[in-house]
Amino acid sequence: MTLLSTDLEQGIAGSLVTLRRFTENNLTEDYLDWLRDSKLMKFSNQRFRKHTMESCLAYLDSFVGSDNSFIAIYYEREFIGTMTAYCSSFHGTCDIGLLIGSTVQGKGLGKDAWGTLMAHLLATGTRKITGGALRSNKAMVRIMQSCGMQPDGVRAKQELIDGIPQDILYFAKFGES
Repeated sequence: MTLLSTDLEQGIAGSLVTLRRFTENNLTEDYLDWLRDSKLMKFSNQRFRKHTMESCLAYLDSFVGSDNSFIAIYYEREFIGTMTAYCSSFHGTCDIGLLIGSTVQGKGLGKDAWGTLMAHLLATGTRKITGGALRSNKAMVRIMQSCGMQPDGVRAKQELIDGIPQDILYFAKFGES
């Protein structure tokens, strides 16, 4: 049982999106197409993996019995993206990630999903929320900054995009002490 399980079963509503637990019903060809889209995966290490229904089901199963959550994002009842929440109940921390399908990008849905999950985690006692992105992933960096996250470190020239070293920027937001 994850820390977010009950809330995700009921749905966590944002201004634009609703967050729900990712289920086998979300394992669609459209979802696989996202993972296979080189432009969409440009900044993700998922671009180095071969994605099949079986590999995606194994990934979904990896969340069972952990504090972590795999989340489906819905907009107007359509499945439009995913989030991950890697949480440590021992430390009161949670590292979150985001993927928005290419057909709905630029509508503020990623920011709404990110802000909605952050607000829920902070309201339910998470002490620190973290996230990271390559410096060149300007959209993701803007989302984290616009949701009130502060710089939390840099790994200089950590990863390569098209053979060019890229910094990973880390951000954090703390709950009320």
